[in-house]
Amino acid sequence: MTKEGLDTVLSGNRTLLTKFGILVAAIIAGLFLFFQTIDSNEADSSIVLQSVTGKLSVITKPGPYLRFFGTSHHYKKVVAVNFTGSEGITATSVIPMIKVRFLDTSLGEAKGVARFRLPTTQEHLINIHREFGSQGALISNLLERVVVEAAKASARTMSVEEHYSGGAGQMSLDFDDQLRNGIFVIDQVIEPLPRRSRQDTEDDEEETLRGRQRVLVVKKKDEKGDYVRTKNHLAEYSISVISASIEEVDYEPRVNERLMAQKQAAADEALARQNLKKAQQEAETAKALGDKIIAEARAVSEKEKIQAEIRAEKESSVAIIDAKREVEVARQRKLEQDEILELQRKEAQGLEVLANVRAKAAANALDPQLVFEKKLAAWKEVEIAKYQNMSKAQLVPFVRMGQGQGAASDNALTMLQLLGVKAAADLGMQFQDIGKTSNWQNK
Repeated sequence: MTKEGLDTVLSGNRTLLTKFGILVAAIIAGLFLFFQTIDSNEADSSIVLQSVTGKLSVITKPGPYLRFFGTSHHYKKVVAVNFTGSEGITATSVIPMIKVRFLDTSLGEAKGVARFRLPTTQEHLINIHREFGSQGALISNLLERVVVEAAKASARTMSVEEHYSGGAGQMSLDFDDQLRNGIFVIDQVIEPLPRRSRQDTEDDEEETLRGRQRVLVVKKKDEKGDYVRTKNHLAEYSISVISASIEEVDYEPRVNERLMAQKQAAADEALARQNLKKAQQEAETAKALGDKIIAEARAVSEKEKIQAEIRAEKESSVAIIDAKREVEVARQRKLEQDEILELQRKEAQGLEVLANVRAKAAANALDPQLVFEKKLAAWKEVEIAKYQNMSKAQLVPFVRMGQGQGAASDNALTMLQLLGVKAAADLGMQFQDIGKTSNWQNK
């Protein structure tokens, strides 16, 4: 190839390269202009757009928008501040665990998460942008600071023992409440402890002021009874709290040792209390068994006593009945003897009367008829009295002589006749001489 031909080829190549370079530059310039003019917004973000003239505007809708060489500042609609201390966490802000100090000066590291919602209105978001300039500055200068401050303030109102014994939930609630409404204003109240005895004071002369009093932290209230709080910086920028919680607190080693000792002591105390309760139950069981044995023995003794009393009462009753029966028998016998003596007395009196009558008749030599009548009257009186007394005493058994009523009457009449004959014989009368004059009268 000649020199001229070579120059012609090189000249054509340079022209082609120039045109290609111009085309590439035009494409790059077009792309640059395109991206400087149009941009896109994510659904979870809001954009504060500053135009080339310095005017600020807010874009909250997702999708492309015209930027026109303006500067865009992205703000997440929801910002999460994570202070769990775990690795590989995806969050807007990840900070180390927050060191907190409890009321009793014990230290710990709090773990948790706080989530905030930024405003979407143009006025409030522009106000945030003017104050902080970017999302990073907003998080580091406001959100992370209020999270740390609220966590520390929540720990200052309780001791580590209170937190360990069930106050973790209250600490988490206080953390959320103070993020939403402001930090509690607290007052320190010094409460004196009961003084120890003189003997204890003599034994420990180095008693300190701390040993004689304790400091309590009380949440201050206003006249209406509402808690007094510090200024809520989140409310100034219309930032709301979605959720906030302290999941756990890692205590310092000396606190863990003390808590483990307390836990062991509590376990020992619970075991001792359980053993004491078991011993008390065993003692109560033994006492109940003893009471049962005593009650059974007492019941047997009472039963034997009652049986003995029943036997004694029975024997006493029998003895009383026997004594009464013997007394009654003796009384009946005495009555019978008295009746017999009375009959004998009556009979003696009758005999005496008869003797007197006979003597009087012999002395006066009375008329036999008159004598008979008087003897008969005396005899009748004596016999009636004798048989009346005999009928009352029932000394002579009743003998039924004969069968039927007529026979009984005849037998009774025969008995009376026989008795009359016997009485007449006793009187010495001769029935055939009744009504006759004596010989001496005839003479």
